[in-house]
Amino acid sequence: MRRILLWCVYLLMGACLSAHAEEREVVFRIDGKATSVKEFEHYYARIHAVNGISAEHFLPHFLYYKLKVADARKKGWDTLPDFRLQCNVLQGELGKAKGAKSLQSASMKWVKFRQISILLPQHVSAAQERQARKSMDSVYTALKGGADFEVVARNYPLVEASPYSDGEWIPEVCLVKEFSERLDTLKKNAYSAPFFSPLGIHVVRLLDCKQDVYPNSDDTMAEVVGDSDGEEEWEQTLTDGLLAAYWDKRHIGGPSGSVTDQDLQNYFEAHKKDYAWELPHFKGGVVHCLNKKAASKLKKKLKKLPLGEWAKEVTVASQENPGLKAEVVTGLFQIGSNPYVDKLAFKCGHFTPRTDLPYTFILGKRLKKGPEEFQDVREEVQRDYRLSIEKSQMEALRQNFQIEINQDILKTVNCSGKK
Repeated sequence: MRRILLWCVYLLMGACLSAHAEEREVVFRIDGKATSVKEFEHYYARIHAVNGISAEHFLPHFLYYKLKVADARKKGWDTLPDFRLQCNVLQGELGKAKGAKSLQSASMKWVKFRQISILLPQHVSAAQERQARKSMDSVYTALKGGADFEVVARNYPLVEASPYSDGEWIPEVCLVKEFSERLDTLKKNAYSAPFFSPLGIHVVRLLDCKQDVYPNSDDTMAEVVGDSDGEEEWEQTLTDGLLAAYWDKRHIGGPSGSVTDQDLQNYFEAHKKDYAWELPHFKGGVVHCLNKKAASKLKKKLKKLPLGEWAKEVTVASQENPGLKAEVVTGLFQIGSNPYVDKLAFKCGHFTPRTDLPYTFILGKRLKKGPEEFQDVREEVQRDYRLSIEKSQMEALRQNFQIEINQDILKTVNCSGKK
């Protein structure tokens, strides 16, 4: 009896020690699914090498990435036929690269198309299929009668589960065969008859096609090939990356999401005080020309045009009339960044006239307090807008999953990405 008790105690202690050892290898769990310290370090070391971010500051970015992957899996996107095909294509390309230690991508056909689709569940009823066919036949009849494809398409917006984003380049090999077969028969801007696929029923319009390599960047291939040692780890990295990209395409504001200038302008107006400048700026152009007479003529031409067209106008004027030979530099100039602007706009410092174009003038305005529009600080506004969207999306994702973060383990990740 005593032996049995000792054996039970031994087994219990072993189980506890094993569970403790396993927990030391986990940085966080999403709905109970563990993300290992090794995977965290794998990504962290790569990011840290670029910008020196600390493990604590990197955690939200990585957690956001893993939540997107978890959400995509929850929606079943990893089971979509075209997703599995893309994985197979990439695995084949990267497999060849791993074996040959060469990152050369074969050229393949890419297509850009627009679609009108009615997506159907995998186990669709006969009644649902008949109704979908009836609706798509009506669409096809309207198109043949001269209806505008874009106008009709607005009545059939793609739902979140559609794998294809309209108007984006995609390798034809990554389409389900029903799509690729129809697109192969179409001329540019022509549309197909209705057809079924594993996704539903569709009419597609070919916008364009080209030959290109896949993936787009050999650097991306090198990153995946070089960073993933084991086959299982390699495939997970690939699958997770594609799932996160799928998620981004379906959520505005993600890295691949669509952000309009109006979105940025609205954000800028709401946060204008965040972009106030400590030092005054000049918005306009610095023009170097031959003499004052040439300057007068160039000013008249440039005043009628938007700032973005000044360089083109100066080039054309220089080519048409040697007496108007000139060069222009446009943009935003902070005081102290350009000697010509400092002297002519802010009345400080000095400059030495150019020997080839000795007369210099400026055209534009001084901005003392801050930018006039988001275009003046476009990169900063884009960055901040993305971060604000990511933050709201992150909070929404957090509501859908149970997250357990192992803070003690997180503290063991040092600046080199190693424990």
